[in-house]
Amino acid sequence: MKKPLYALLAFLSFVSCRKDEPKLPLDISTQSTFTGIFETRDSDNLKGTVTLQISDGYYQSATNQPFGKGAGKLEANAASIHFIDTLFVPMPAIWGPSYVLSGEHSYRFDGNTLRIWKEKNVGSVHYELRLVR
Repeated sequence: MKKPLYALLAFLSFVSCRKDEPKLPLDISTQSTFTGIFETRDSDNLKGTVTLQISDGYYQSATNQPFGKGAGKLEANAASIHFIDTLFVPMPAIWGPSYVLSGEHSYRFDGNTLRIWKEKNVGSVHYELRLVR
């Protein structure tokens, strides 16, 4: 009776294991272009498009939101990416957030898809970008 139970437990633990996504460091010194979407969760529930261009440790980013442009220096390590935005655009209060990439975010890169996310005080924002080849 114990053998079938152990076999069932072994099978369930094998089935419940999920395959981890490959994770590569993002090379910010080479020229790369990404396009994709962003989505806010638990706050505005807003979706939009985003582009990201990286070259020699600098970046340019844009969203489809009003005043959704950013540019500046880029720093990255194995777990986080920091967008140091030096393009300050005065934004009228009627527009709200533009969700352009700025500040420190967590990320995962598999060589083709770049996933970036950040927890905010009213929820989170997630970006899913594909490398343009």
